[in-house]
Amino acid sequence: MGISKSHLIIAIVLSVLMVMLPSQATEKLRIIGEDSFPPYNYYVTDGKKIKKEIKGFTVELIKLILSDIGIKNEATIELFTWARVLKIIEKEPNVLILDIVRNPDREELYKWVGPIAPREIWLYQLAARKDIHVTSIQDVKNYSVGVMRGSSSSEKLMKYGFEEGINLAFVAKETQNIHKVMRGRVDFVTFSPVELESRLKLLTPPVNINIFEPAYLLSGEHDYFFALSKSTPNEVVIKLQAALDNIKNDGRYLKLWKKYME
Repeated sequence: MGISKSHLIIAIVLSVLMVMLPSQATEKLRIIGEDSFPPYNYYVTDGKKIKKEIKGFTVELIKLILSDIGIKNEATIELFTWARVLKIIEKEPNVLILDIVRNPDREELYKWVGPIAPREIWLYQLAARKDIHVTSIQDVKNYSVGVMRGSSSSEKLMKYGFEEGINLAFVAKETQNIHKVMRGRVDFVTFSPVELESRLKLLTPPVNINIFEPAYLLSGEHDYFFALSKSTPNEVVIKLQAALDNIKNDGRYLKLWKKYME
């Protein structure tokens, strides 16, 4: 049976729409991240004055990805407290979180592109605190740990039986934890080595990382990913993943990694 002219036109139109849909949907993505999460995404500051420019490893990485898939207008990136980031992606469609831990608890909440970076989280203490000695998570329970509300580290510690007001202290921003541990208001804080060093360099005045020492490895089994709203079309996820894979294969990912991580 032959195909009528009208059916052929319809088929062509549908094919064009299928090609265009991923790009159009991707252009509508709202890109958000934690304020701030160096060296992944953070504001460039001049003393205490915050500038509007946002820099970082994942900021440049997502811009490369969007450029590769043909997004002409540079995406607007917004940084919020982590609690607000999680609320935004929960309530709004077409949202992309710049960097978030992919773990079993979050697996079904989002769609994923990555991995974008390895992750190893340590409990850090002040090197001068010779009174602290821990060899197990049970030992850690005898001290106080500063964590950011809604973080994967806080979720893991609560699974171990840590409780707010007893051995767990929540903050809205990770930089608050650094000040708290330096003032003796908590005994431990949770960071990856590269994140802690980057945060200390951005303080005014900068703080030498040698005043801290790692005390206990809390987590090293999960990586950082981009997370997208559950309603994001699969075509968009596939397109973003393919672009990320290509950037890893052609050497641009490694160049970007060395710029921020070494």
